[in-house]
Amino acid sequence: MEDITPPSSGSQVHGNPNTPLALLDDFQDKFGRNLTELENQQTLSNFYKGSPPKWIGFYIAEQQNTSLVKRNGYNHIIKQIKKCQEMNCIFSSINLFHQPGSGGSTLAMQILWDLRQDFKCAAIKPVNAETAVIADHIIKLLEEGDPNDRRTLLLLDDNVSEENLMESLNMEIAKQELNATNPMAILLNTKRKHTIVAGDLLSLRSKLSNEELNNFKLKEAEMKLSHSDEELKLFHGFNLMKNNFDKKYVANLSSIKEIKDYVKRHKPACNTELFSVLALLNSYVPGSYLPLSRCLNFLNPRYTSSQQTSAEHNTTLQDPPHMIPGTNMALEIPPDTNTEQLHFEKDMEPFMKLIVVFSKDETKSECVRLAHPMIANECLKILAEAGISKGEIAKRFLESCKPNEPPYVVKMIKSMLIKRETVEENKEMFSRLILDIKDEGDLKMCEELFEIATTTFEKDPFFPQAFARFLYIVPNKFDEAEHQARAAIVRDPQNSFLRDTLGQIHKNHLRKHMKKRSPIAKILDVARLAIKAFRDGEDAAENEQDPDTSNSPSKKVSHAFNCRGLFGCIQVAKIIFDSLTKDDQTWYDVFTGKVSVCVLPEAENILDYKEFIKNLQHNVERKHAFFEKYLTYSKPSRYKSEPSYIQRDVDMCYSKYLLRHSKPARSCHSKMDRSFPGLFSCLDRGYCCNFLERITEHTRKKHEEQMSDVDAAMNYVLSNIVLSNKDETSQVLRTLTDLRGILWRFVEKIYQSPEFFLLVLLLFWSDEPQHQHLHLKVDLNSIVENMKTAFDQKYKKYFRSRYLRPLFFLGQDTGLKRLVHSWKIHSVHTKHRKNPMQERKTWANLDWGNKQLWKDSDIQNLLLRVHGVFRKQQLFAYVEDKEIAIYSDQAFVSYQGPASFFLGFTIKGPVAYDIKFEQDCEGAQADKFMESKEDLDQRRALPTCCTCADLQDLAWKQLCPTVWNEGGELTVIGSKQECYRISSPAGSYECSVTGLRWVSDGAVSLMYHFTDWDPYIEDLKRMQYEPCGPLIDITIISGVLNEVHLPHFACLGSSPSINDQVRVLDVQDSGMFLETCELTRFHAKLLHPTFSPKGFLARTGFPVKVHCEVLIYRTLISHLTLHIYLVPCDAKIIQDVDKKEKEKDVVKIPKPGPERSLQMKSCYKIETKKENEYFSSKIKPERLKLRHSPIKYSEIYIKSAKDDFELHLINEENKSIWDVEIRAEEYGSTSNFPDRQTDPFKDYAVWFVNKHTNALIQRVSLVTPIADDLKSLLGAEKYSIIMTSKTPQEQMRKIYIFLSGGQKIEERFYLSLLKNEPHLVGELAEAEAV
Repeated sequence: MEDITPPSSGSQVHGNPNTPLALLDDFQDKFGRNLTELENQQTLSNFYKGSPPKWIGFYIAEQQNTSLVKRNGYNHIIKQIKKCQEMNCIFSSINLFHQPGSGGSTLAMQILWDLRQDFKCAAIKPVNAETAVIADHIIKLLEEGDPNDRRTLLLLDDNVSEENLMESLNMEIAKQELNATNPMAILLNTKRKHTIVAGDLLSLRSKLSNEELNNFKLKEAEMKLSHSDEELKLFHGFNLMKNNFDKKYVANLSSIKEIKDYVKRHKPACNTELFSVLALLNSYVPGSYLPLSRCLNFLNPRYTSSQQTSAEHNTTLQDPPHMIPGTNMALEIPPDTNTEQLHFEKDMEPFMKLIVVFSKDETKSECVRLAHPMIANECLKILAEAGISKGEIAKRFLESCKPNEPPYVVKMIKSMLIKRETVEENKEMFSRLILDIKDEGDLKMCEELFEIATTTFEKDPFFPQAFARFLYIVPNKFDEAEHQARAAIVRDPQNSFLRDTLGQIHKNHLRKHMKKRSPIAKILDVARLAIKAFRDGEDAAENEQDPDTSNSPSKKVSHAFNCRGLFGCIQVAKIIFDSLTKDDQTWYDVFTGKVSVCVLPEAENILDYKEFIKNLQHNVERKHAFFEKYLTYSKPSRYKSEPSYIQRDVDMCYSKYLLRHSKPARSCHSKMDRSFPGLFSCLDRGYCCNFLERITEHTRKKHEEQMSDVDAAMNYVLSNIVLSNKDETSQVLRTLTDLRGILWRFVEKIYQSPEFFLLVLLLFWSDEPQHQHLHLKVDLNSIVENMKTAFDQKYKKYFRSRYLRPLFFLGQDTGLKRLVHSWKIHSVHTKHRKNPMQERKTWANLDWGNKQLWKDSDIQNLLLRVHGVFRKQQLFAYVEDKEIAIYSDQAFVSYQGPASFFLGFTIKGPVAYDIKFEQDCEGAQADKFMESKEDLDQRRALPTCCTCADLQDLAWKQLCPTVWNEGGELTVIGSKQECYRISSPAGSYECSVTGLRWVSDGAVSLMYHFTDWDPYIEDLKRMQYEPCGPLIDITIISGVLNEVHLPHFACLGSSPSINDQVRVLDVQDSGMFLETCELTRFHAKLLHPTFSPKGFLARTGFPVKVHCEVLIYRTLISHLTLHIYLVPCDAKIIQDVDKKEKEKDVVKIPKPGPERSLQMKSCYKIETKKENEYFSSKIKPERLKLRHSPIKYSEIYIKSAKDDFELHLINEENKSIWDVEIRAEEYGSTSNFPDRQTDPFKDYAVWFVNKHTNALIQRVSLVTPIADDLKSLLGAEKYSIIMTSKTPQEQMRKIYIFLSGGQKIEERFYLSLLKNEPHLVGELAEAEAV
């Protein structure tokens, strides 16, 4: 896509080659002059001929007061975009499926162009980047630019991202903890599909409506005014659409007929070979192209591969574009004098009428392709008639490829050989090319193509994997397939999907042996190989990590858990059971454990497989237990469920090996014996009331026999809930109070499962006055938090990227009838429906996010609408006088205020469905405790640690304290001997400076301050504890606190067993005491606290990882000198370092800290680099130790600093664990400012504040802290005059009046600007440097 990035005032240009985005904001009136008629005509002519659409084309059409023909989907997509904008979702997406060549990309770009005033518009470039990287760039784009521009980003993904970009965006938002006040982005996905069902308004087919045909005729009449008939004949892209994609029209093109004769006469010619390759690529990989340099390699063998590689590598550089004067916009028009292009056009003259040449940003060179995929298809037919088959063309092209091909070429080859088309949710067996060659009967050619690709790209595992699939599926060459599969595994040993392919080969080989009735020993041998391969795949999947939590470069990253190995084992076990028991019923007794293998007639020949056979039953039981939870609790996505055969095969295999039928057998189970998910799914399986009563009685007996077994108790409770949803009048049902009593005995256990906490939430979610069951009271917030922790430990790895099904809902009734099974929602919704589509909807594939579902009056009458409140993207449900943090089934913007919803429960916790926002008149009145702008500016930022990102930390209302000095006078944050005072009403609050949190039932006033650990260190050493947070002396002035939460810097994500290794120090007059506490992500919670110095401790020697910060200060000496500190995230330590450095009159350079926690007491090396090369500097000491005290710094000295450079922290394994860029404008580089004096810093400060007077007066918003910094030089009277001015602009004007005091005050003013407005200073410096 052409990169046109004209910046608006004050915004940053997104034209950097390292970013995949091109900002399309504010195009009108940015071009500076009218383009020449030749430029206009050439650009539009190229598009009409078949070149990809470009933004400049839309501009030209607009300037000429004409328009490109819009497909009928235009208005519908516009409506969908507007609808998404009105929703409260942070991100939403629209999918536009289009057949190749039907105008899908053009339509999408037209929509972005037309909406560029109402939206920020951008498009993802076709770069070789993972979706996580693209998501990161999108977030950066959203954060940059004018902060007052609140327009939603409309983002075009034109066949670029292969995976789910929406999920990556949501994960990135959660990771960075961003808040939004309006929808942030709408993603418009355009996806090419060869097969599209008619009637979908959001799809484009290669067929026009009568209205569209008429529009094309009108456009043709307009074009005839400026183009000759001969020119119009060459506009293949336009003409194909005008003729309604008629294949006969293509076949009768004069250009097609001309090349038909030429190809027959010049079959071996180089230009024929190149043309055949272009036809193949454009037919099977629509949108593909070859760079001009690559084409010349076909035409002229003397143009060597090394020259071609060099040319292609050179094209990755930013070649100077043709700039339009007075703008930042590039107009790329192929030069007529380009020697290479002239040479190409001369050699390809017989075919040029069907070829288009265009520029492409990814290559920065001219690119070549055929005008349309339909023309490519017809050309392949002509070539086949001339004796040039698809297979031969593909073979020649692959033979021309080298191992070091650019990523886009490798991707193109994979699309041609490996990518399988999805038709009606089912993937084709092979790629379209392989299927076509196979259908022509040339299986040998298919094997040759895979062989060449596998050999050429010797490190890529996916070519041998695809080769192996073909070999075992089509020619049944199992040994060769096994060889290729093992070769793929060698190339990527940690990839579980490759090992699954090996298992599939053995599984299908097993079926082959079954059909041939091979000896039982051979059958068992192949079955054992299959089981081993699948188990290896299972082990590899266990070791794969979620991309969002992966912190080890040696770990394989997988977006979703691969369960194919587990299912493969089930299938193999089922195959051998069915086959061997068919002929000999004795095998039934062997497999179910009733008799030994030795009783079989052929026992002597299969004794080597005795253990294998014996373990089958256990393996089936274990894998069935996995799938029971996996398929019951989750599904692939909100819209998609697993194929039905998975559940069917799992159940049948379990039934064969483990359920008692007519014959009793060792290790077999009764149908009454069911797991927790098995009991839950009884309703969906259609069991009658009588059977459910028998199960409930069975679980009662089990519970009474094993009163101390929590699982038996859980099963009995759940069976009652399930039965009540089928028959609420059953005589075997227990009351809600009885079930609470059963569960209550286990509430105090240290660890429980998510299922246990699910039942606790269901039974104890209040539906009656609390006084009726005070003796059974539970802390629901604690239960929700514990459930999340238990889920993370037990299921998060397996359910990552999957949609968690709601299992139960709260109903309007009382007692057990209040607990509504989600199956009942489905039953009510479909009971009276006559729509065949609705009748086919089962509980398993019900869309719980569908708004129409919740509009059903029967469901509204069944479920209870719960009330709650939104605060900073966190939803809370009201339960009596408490607020319980819950999840949302939708991604909302930062709505503040009351809401109502239906409350469901997944295996992870409570979830809100059908959320509706409510207007609260009380909420419209801001009370004195609401945060002001100054409060928000001083908010304490919590660490953004990826290691513990999955641990929930609820958003607390932050209050900014008043600050007093030791003399009892009001002062500012950062002063010596600070003491903080704050008052708050009833509620939960956090100090925005110290991080201290507290909870109270009424109004309270507190006074607190940081104090030193030094007086207590020796005693702590004897106790074998050391500080892991600040020591805070707290005094209560009035009121009573229920809870206090002390900040700590320990990372719980790295140390799940840390709870037993930590305490809170309580300093009393009578001595020092250690208290136990409850840990949250950043705090230690104490109930009903006494007030004295308190701080968080960790046991000495325990390997704790901590959240930390890297502090960077620039000294004001002649050459660049930086002080670097590595400190824990302790507000007291950071304040102390700041005070110490500011005494030296330094500038702090704020940078984000490490994204992951680091090991306490470890040493880290500091390195400076520039463009990944070592950068000359003196660093003393070279290593910093991460510790609580003493805090030391490392000095970096750079004698002639003038450019940007990087800082890196290197761990003991010589890996970079943190890096940032130090930009020249951040340390006051002189190289880009010719007006400046040669004095490196002080003269620059004076120059800067005078150079940018107008901009600073208008744009500085944080005037108060700047005036505070200048107060000692200004004096009290001038300070008072500044502070009494009404607006920031007036305050800044007063400051400038008082700057006449000399150079020293101007230097101090500049330092304060760097500290308080670093982004503005950097932006002004950048603008000056351009």
